[in-house]
Amino acid sequence: MSGRHGGVQRLLQDELGREIPYVHRFNHQLHLVVVHAMSGERAIEDLFNICNVLYTFTRKPIVAAHYQGNTLKRLLEQRWTGHLATVQIILKSFQDIVELLRHVENSASFPADLRMEAAGLLSRSFKFHTQIICKILSLLEPANRMMQSEEMDLQTAVQLVNTAKESVEALRTGKVFTEMWSECTQEREDDIHP
Repeated sequence: MSGRHGGVQRLLQDELGREIPYVHRFNHQLHLVVVHAMSGERAIEDLFNICNVLYTFTRKPIVAAHYQGNTLKRLLEQRWTGHLATVQIILKSFQDIVELLRHVENSASFPADLRMEAAGLLSRSFKFHTQIICKILSLLEPANRMMQSEEMDLQTAVQLVNTAKESVEALRTGKVFTEMWSECTQEREDDIHP
């Protein structure tokens, strides 16, 4: 821990009487890279903003009474591992979410602002981006979990990161893109906006 006043770094500095550089644990380093890479892509930032809006939307009492899917999770910016759980739940409950949004959008019993919000949340690209992020984070999750071990050594951590990197790079093909897009477009045309 790096606490300025009482963390391991400070205690070592006091004991040894010299500056000790702080070195993040392996999984935290991976976290920093993932956050930096994802924050540089507008579509991903938009995706996570929509996830947060969906979470808030489905928790409104007037809406929650009609939602039958799994409970959505609130995203915590500093915990990207929670992002995986969020996108997994959204994909698992996607049809329930679409049905809820359609119901709200088309029902005069909901206020106009709520109907407009529901209409704005329906998009095919949202599902596509959610699938991409789910695949990427799923590939990184085993490395993240293993690098939390106190027995983790540098060589194994480097191998884990390289394997995860190669797996993510393997997604960058036209074939994989087409397969993922096909999964999104299998929905009936009237289920989600193009």
